[in-house]
Amino acid sequence: MVQFPDCSGRLAVGANACILSKCLIDTSGRVRLYILQLVGTLISSSQLRRLVVFVEHFPPFLGSDRTVFELARRVAEHNVRVHFVATQPLRYLLGNRPPDWEYKDNWTHPPPRIHTNITARYLVLGSRMLSLWRLTVPMAYLITLLLFTRRAINEINRHGADIVVVANASPLVGIVALLSARLAGCRLIMGCPDWMTAYAASLTEGRMDSLRLILLNLLEMRLYKGADAVFTVTAFLKRVLTRYGVDPDKIRVIPNGVDTQQFSPLVDGSDVRRDYGLGARCVILLSGHLEDWAGVSLVHDLAGYLDKEFPKSCILLVGTGSSVVSLMESISRDNLTHMVTYAGLQPFDRMPEFNGACDIALCVFPRTFTSHAASPLKIFESMSAGKAIVATRVAGTAEVLDNNTAVLVPPSDTVGICDAVVKLCRDPALRARLGGNARAIAEGAYSWNRLAERFLEECSWVMIGR
Repeated sequence: MVQFPDCSGRLAVGANACILSKCLIDTSGRVRLYILQLVGTLISSSQLRRLVVFVEHFPPFLGSDRTVFELARRVAEHNVRVHFVATQPLRYLLGNRPPDWEYKDNWTHPPPRIHTNITARYLVLGSRMLSLWRLTVPMAYLITLLLFTRRAINEINRHGADIVVVANASPLVGIVALLSARLAGCRLIMGCPDWMTAYAASLTEGRMDSLRLILLNLLEMRLYKGADAVFTVTAFLKRVLTRYGVDPDKIRVIPNGVDTQQFSPLVDGSDVRRDYGLGARCVILLSGHLEDWAGVSLVHDLAGYLDKEFPKSCILLVGTGSSVVSLMESISRDNLTHMVTYAGLQPFDRMPEFNGACDIALCVFPRTFTSHAASPLKIFESMSAGKAIVATRVAGTAEVLDNNTAVLVPPSDTVGICDAVVKLCRDPALRARLGGNARAIAEGAYSWNRLAERFLEECSWVMIGR
């Protein structure tokens, strides 16, 4: 295929095609007309019309798959037909899930219809296969891959996909997407929202140099190498993939984002304050995955510190995780229950209200492989809501926040985190300044609408074989 670079060296697509005329300086009029007609045909043929997206959760569960969901939902606004294919998550099949994990209820009903241009299909195992997972994981895993891949090929062909996108490189949905896209003759874009191997290590308390995780990392990187293009949510993740041999030229950074209208400083949080008895206290919000790797272990120390230094405050926990029970037991044992309110796992649609109810938001990851690779959506939601943020300076967070938009503290510095929270509790003007700056950045750089344009452009590049 003939490719005509624009003046920047990339293939001219869409609005960039006009630049091509500046490059054709010494071409005769007839040849020039021919080339312009050829480029016009190329551009027209590269227009994205149908997209198949592989995920583990539809709709998203916590932050899982939300990035690709939000991007694809906005692509649908550009008259693109989007079809989601959701496999049962590997974590569910292995039985490793929180006790309050109710996502499995989604599979008992048809997928919700969220847009006229969006459809979805669940790939669900029957009772016999689920029993096999409890008896012999290796055999069940191989059979599941075959079953899901066969069904996935049917979904790609039935939908007539121009291109396939997969949310991540998990050992189930990542492999199914890669195999089915190749067998169906479609090009594949693979998302990289986090470092899957490091996340698995945090869940199982394993070492990154253990044989099991070394093999998992080899598989993860092989999937990224096998994709036609990759988009990561942080520059740190791009460096990780490049270090393990993924071609940097096919990796594009598209950061996480936020719906700046849904998460707005104008959202009223008074109902949340009333329902949870928060009154006029200074509320510190910690939401999302309530796990040790996400910093939940410091809540106990922070509650004790606030009880002494600023008792008219309260820590509001929203989310779920394996560390919650032990945390709340320690809070109760040390008579700090008046300083902590646990609201449990909440629907995503209610999170703007919880952000509206708080004065300070926390994102306090310790120094681990998982935390450096993470780019929590709650950061962008808190920024968009105009809230003051206390965050640890891990790689993914430091790419988004600075001293003008948050109070940044070294990872695992519990005293520093406590001091930063108390400082903001005592200084409403500082909270307002940091929150206002963060809101402006969120609107200008991290709205899903802006990021979806970059995602759509990337799909066009991959379609024409960049």
